[in-house]
Amino acid sequence: MLDKSLNYLIPYKLEDLTRLGNNRDAGYVVPISTLKNCNFMISFGMAENFSMERDFLQFNDENEIHMYDHTINNSYFYKRIYKSIKRLLYLKSSFKNIKKKFQDLKDFRNIIKNKNVTHFKEKIGDLNDTTISDVINRIGKNKKIFLKSDIEGDEFKFINKVNNNSKNIHLMAIEFHFLDKNRNKFKESIFELKKNFNLVHLHGNNYAGYCSDGLPKVLEITFTNKEYYKVSKKQYNLSFPIKNLDYPNIETSKDLEFTFSI
Repeated sequence: MLDKSLNYLIPYKLEDLTRLGNNRDAGYVVPISTLKNCNFMISFGMAENFSMERDFLQFNDENEIHMYDHTINNSYFYKRIYKSIKRLLYLKSSFKNIKKKFQDLKDFRNIIKNKNVTHFKEKIGDLNDTTISDVINRIGKNKKIFLKSDIEGDEFKFINKVNNNSKNIHLMAIEFHFLDKNRNKFKESIFELKKNFNLVHLHGNNYAGYCSDGLPKVLEITFTNKEYYKVSKKQYNLSFPIKNLDYPNIETSKDLEFTFSI
């Protein structure tokens, strides 16, 4: 049971939650009613799994995506394939693993070839990096945005600027990292976001484990815009993970369990 001091993280209960993306890392839980209204995704952080982006494109063939990741290109995937083949010589890889690396390359090429997808090899942050205002300004004013972020701690470089651009952001799925070290920044960010957004789902990433107070060190959090989407102020989800919605990011390890007290 989590301490009541963490109750600022309790999500409102929605009846129409669904999963976008696969049943492991890179999949997120979002409300269908909000998702249906979104026609543009901003995706910060790509790595080698594009299942959420692919599902968003399939949800509506007119949906568009701007993907931001300065670390990803064909060379990134070639190196992963080469490393996997080299490790096979030392019996530390497998043909299945190599096949998976080739499939990742194919998936990457397919998604960036999609006419509705643009990949920007830019780092998201502040000052000399690409800012969230830069990102929003590239998009038409009438777009209803779904913002997704998984950028390994750099979310704290842009998250407090979200409210300045909140008018067009309908839905967000943000992964917050290193909460054992970034707790003060995290708490400040959540209170700031809750001025314009409702917190509607949480999931702990089992890659990193727990903080000393039982809160997962990495949290995936879903938000909806208060101006456009109403919630019941008396209904909450208190225990996580939620069966048939949440799945462990690392399939071979148990998912992280936590419960709020009110």
